[in-house]
Amino acid sequence: MKNLLFIVSFILLTACSNESSLYGEIRSFGENRINVGCSDFVKKANNTHSKDDIGYSCVIKITDETIIKTQVGEIVTLDELNINDIVSVYFDEPTASVESEKLTFTAMEITVFENEE
Repeated sequence: MKNLLFIVSFILLTACSNESSLYGEIRSFGENRINVGCSDFVKKANNTHSKDDIGYSCVIKITDETIIKTQVGEIVTLDELNINDIVSVYFDEPTASVESEKLTFTAMEITVFENEE
């Protein structure tokens, strides 16, 4: 119940803010979606400067209109993305919804950054 209350309050804060992008690491894949680590986004949206170890994950829905590209502008497909890729996700406001107690956004554009391994 606490998680649900947190998510609902976060959605309200997000809908009222100008924040329309998040930056994080791909943690997993699903059908037409990716899960991205979004702890920094959550803390920023909630005006929290906490250094807690809570790892938040956001569901990013990918539609036919979503553009997926590299940082140099080359178009890539969802199949070309990998776990641990660093991405920046841009979305419309307000697009957050509660789905399985995770924040969910519909991506307009995803930029994939080169791994520095």
